Amino acid sequence: MNWLGFSLLALGLWGVWGFLGKAASQHLPSQQVYLLAISGHLAVAGYLFLGGLGPASWQPWGVGAALGAGVAMAVGLLCFFEALARGPATVVVPLTALYPAVTVVLSRVFLQETLTLRHLAGLALALAAAWLLSE
Repeated sequence: MNWLGFSLLALGLWGVWGFLGKAASQHLPSQQVYLLAISGHLAVAGYLFLGGLGPASWQPWGVGAALGAGVAMAVGLLCFFEALARGPATVVVPLTALYPAVTVVLSRVFLQETLTLRHLAGLALALAAAWLLSE
């Protein structure tokens, strides 16, 4: 499968994740939803670890960035479930789905990735879409 297939699969799975997160948050405290969701992460991580990760690389920047990504994802996930517990999924999910805008800005500033007029238009449309979905 190429990058587009994996991207579309991620999109669909994250859509299901948002829905199931809201459903769980209607019946359980957000901290419990978080712990159960992380258990799912651990199950996948265990499968990858036991299934043969392949040759590992321990470059300091890569390891630090990967650990930082995990911490950011974990704390963000906890905040996401708390937001779902307190607010409507129709607003919380579109708003939090704007996270790629942060990625674009950080990638431009720190990784010197190119940001074209087309990218800026896409960001503007994403902001407009989130606003329209949250009304």
